Parts: sequence; C-alpha cells; structure tokens
Amino acid sequence: MATSGDDLERELAEEIRSAIRRLAPEAPDASDDGSPPDPVRLAEAHLTPSVPEGARLAGVKKGVLRALRLVWRDQAAFNALTLEAFRRARQEWEGRFASFRDATERALSEARRRAAVQDARFAELESSPRGPGVSPVPSAPSVASSSLPPAVYSLFEERFRGDPKAIAEGQRFYVDFLRGAPGPVLDAGCGRGEFLGLLREEGIAARGVESNPVSVRLCRDAGLDVEPGDAPAFLAAARPGSLGAVVAFQVVEHWPAAQIFAFLAAARRALAPGGTLVAETVNTDSLSALRAFFLDPTHVRPVPPAALAFLAEAAGFVDARIEFRSPLPPEERLSERSENDARLNRLLFGPQDYAVIARVPGP
Repeated sequence: MATSGDDLERELAEEIRSAIRRLAPEAPDASDDGSPPDPVRLAEAHLTPSVPEGARLAGVKKGVLRALRLVWRDQAAFNALTLEAFRRARQEWEGRFASFRDATERALSEARRRAAVQDARFAELESSPRGPGVSPVPSAPSVASSSLPPAVYSLFEERFRGDPKAIAEGQRFYVDFLRGAPGPVLDAGCGRGEFLGLLREEGIAARGVESNPVSVRLCRDAGLDVEPGDAPAFLAAARPGSLGAVVAFQVVEHWPAAQIFAFLAAARRALAPGGTLVAETVNTDSLSALRAFFLDPTHVRPVPPAALAFLAEAAGFVDARIEFRSPLPPEERLSERSENDARLNRLLFGPQDYAVIARVPGP
C-alpha cells in the first residue's frame, strides 16, 4: 500500500524527534582531556539526529536530514556560542558578586560592632550620676578590659584582633578535642563568639561567658548563648561536674598568676570526669609573638608554656600537652640553610600562639 505524502512527513518528523530524544541524554559532558566540550560540537550532538540502519525509508530520511543540516547547523552553532557566552559572563558575575558579598559582610559586621560600641558608651554615660562634686561611677573590673572602658576595648579588638572568619578557621583545630565531651562546653572569655559559632555548626552544645557587655550583646544578636560575667566567678558558681569542656582563647594573659590558678581550679571542679581543658595564649618562646602581646594594653604578663602546663597539673588536670599554633608564613621567617638558622627561627619567628590541652581523670 502506497504511503501518502502527509503520512511520510509525519513519520519522518517522528523519526527525527525520536532520534533527538535518544541522543540528548548521551551528549558528551567533557572532552577526553577533561576540558569543557566545544559548544558547537555539543550543540550538534544534541540537535543533529541520525537515522538508524534498517529504518523504514532510511535512504529518503538520510537525504532529508543531510538537507536539513545545512539549515540548522549555523543556527545551532550560533545558539550554542551565545549560551556559552552567557555561561562565562554568569561565572564572572558570580565571582565578582561573591567578592562584593564578602566585603559587604565585613563592612556590615564592623558597622554593627561600632554601633554597639556607641550604644554602650551612651548607656555608660546615662548610668553614671553626674552633678556638682559627683564623679562618674567606674564600671566593675572585667577579664579582658581591666584598664580600658569596655567600648574602647571593643574598638581595639575590632582593629587588632583580626577577621572573625580567619580567627574561627584557626580555632577549628580544637573542635576535634571536644567531640564526645561528657557535657556542654563553656567558652570562658568568648569575645566575639567565633568559637561558639564553630561549635554550633558542629552541633556541639556550648555557651559562653564574657565580661565585655559590648561583646555580650553582639554574641546574643548572633543567636549565641552568652552570659555576662567574670569567668573564674562563673565557674566557681557552676555545679561540680556539670561541664564537658572549658576553653579559654587569649584570656589567661589578662590575669595575674593567682587568678590564672583560681580559674584552672574552678574549671577542674566544674568539669565532669573525662572533661577537657583548652587554654590558648601568646607563645612566649617566640620573640616575634611578643609584639602582639605588648600591643594589647590590657595584658598583664606573658605566660610561658611550661608554667601554664604546670599550673594546670597543680589544679588537678592530667595528661597536659602543649600544642604550638599560628606559624608564621615562610616569607616572614629566615631561610634555613643550617641548624643555626633553624634555631634562630624557633627563637625569633616561632609559632605565635600555643595551647595547653589537658583533661580531668576519667571515672
């Protein structure tokens, strides 16, 4: 039975559509060397069907397809190149947007902190009685700002402490020591809350105590559980064995020796068996690190690693270890061509911080 022209056209169109459907999922994603595929070749693979051998009226259909290729080849190439141009423009725009977003977040973070500082200053002024012969009432001494008003120290920290994201990335090292802790973590002197944010991401229960009211407000605005107060007093009032870990980053150098020991003894009492102590401070064994120590006017005295480890053991901790952190980049160190160069590097340009990590004896 002869096939009508309309039937032939419908059958040919269906063959073409079927071929496109079969080929579309099999279009190459990349060339053999792993580079992105040529957009024209990719378009041809998706848009140029073939007629399988043995198909009905295969010869006629192949002839029609060859004729149609002349029509759609240039259009397919144009479409593919246009899409590739849009793709590259989008990638460039996304990269620029990411940089702009990061810069905006940093600017907003600093603006929020400065606004909080100004609020704290106004609050301090409003709460201080003024009048003839009346002097302002000084605020209670704090852990991190015993010689500066909280608002001023907050501005100092904003300028010299460093980018919060960089600080958090450096503190990520300590997270593994706290996994499986036998209770919540207390961040003593939590500052801007970088480590509390890390623990929240990891699903580790934690809270902070901070003496600077500006930092307390910013932490709470970020949804962090932070209490105002003095860390040794907070630990002394805690229920014995109620904590799984106590961490203190860049805190002990703000205290005299007696207060450091009181803090360690209170932490030992508040920690459950198997609990962990992490105390990080400036590395006094590196002379270059002492620049950062003396930059902060609220620092009391450097605490050598051996001394802090001894005080922790004297307070009842065991297995005290010293971890040196924050190494300087190679370009800020001496080129080591001899053992003497290596010794000088350790003395002059060694790691900028260290941490004593100790634990409470297990049950």
